[in-house]
Amino acid sequence: MQARRTVSAVAIAIALSLTLTACDPPMPESLRIAQAELEVQCETGDVSLSLPEAITDVGFNWSDSLTLGCTDMTITTTDEYSIDSNLVIGESSLIAARCEAFEQVPIALDAAVLVVNIPEIFEVFLDPTQIVGIFNGTITSWADPALAVNNEGYSFPDIPIVLPAQATASAKNALSEWVSRMAGEPLVLDGIADAEGVTDVELSMPIEEGAIGIASFSAATYMGSAIVAILTTPGDYESLIYADNGSISSAGTQLVATTGANGLELVLDPAIEPTPEQGTFEALAPYQAIYPVSLALCGQDNTLVRTAARYLLRQDSQGVIASATMLPLPESARIAAIQLVAVGLPVPTPAATEETDEG
Repeated sequence: MQARRTVSAVAIAIALSLTLTACDPPMPESLRIAQAELEVQCETGDVSLSLPEAITDVGFNWSDSLTLGCTDMTITTTDEYSIDSNLVIGESSLIAARCEAFEQVPIALDAAVLVVNIPEIFEVFLDPTQIVGIFNGTITSWADPALAVNNEGYSFPDIPIVLPAQATASAKNALSEWVSRMAGEPLVLDGIADAEGVTDVELSMPIEEGAIGIASFSAATYMGSAIVAILTTPGDYESLIYADNGSISSAGTQLVATTGANGLELVLDPAIEPTPEQGTFEALAPYQAIYPVSLALCGQDNTLVRTAARYLLRQDSQGVIASATMLPLPESARIAAIQLVAVGLPVPTPAATEETDEG
């Protein structure tokens, strides 16, 4: 394995860590990983990467930035229909049919949203009880008076509400858990089939008039779909929660990383108080219908694919995700994912610092 182009900025904490001796406590994993990321780990070869349409530009950015750190390793992006890529990013159930993974870890955060196709209506406000009513069949028309309480000033057409035929397993589970918790009664989505043979973008665009769909935030935002806003309390606009980067990121601070029979899982714990964003004093109301987007390492286990996957989990690579319609992983989850991906890879030695004229 080769290492190219040492990162110039060295954190003070990392510099201090180099003074550790055998008598000192073990180096924290977060610090060890930060130290390893002072340089880019490289292999020789090309790795193909399939990713959703909504983050295509992220893939191009990763591919371009890798050339600055590695001269002999490249990443070639492919579309989300590819069935022979070395790395596949996407919702876990959509990946399963396209990749026999030897390792699979979270790489980003996404959220389940409700999208609608109502003629001349571009904003819809629903509370948890209304959502349950729509999906259990007690509210069947957009003109139902039960919907008026949260949509004053809007005149919904008298057309049937068309429920989705399919949705991804991750989106259904995330939406059902959150809405059920708020409504105090179950949101049952068993009649909606797990998505198969479709993409996130297709699920974000309900075609039939009156249709409501369950989509990913990333695809719905990318396509400009009409996303339903959630009122946690009926009729109270102060309780309004939009799905956006801030509210999804706030919910991300409530995730707990666990490793079990199904590998690394991120589970939302609503009892955890959300953490304010850096530089702020109050956390945003969390949009809790979130789920991890997976990175699958496909085919036969080898160090080239693991090295490329490790590159995508670097802190700077995660920063690129934030420029698109997905959210980067919480740091604790990123570290846990790296530990699994980096199995069998050489452990980088601390980068030597260059002396300056003053030093």
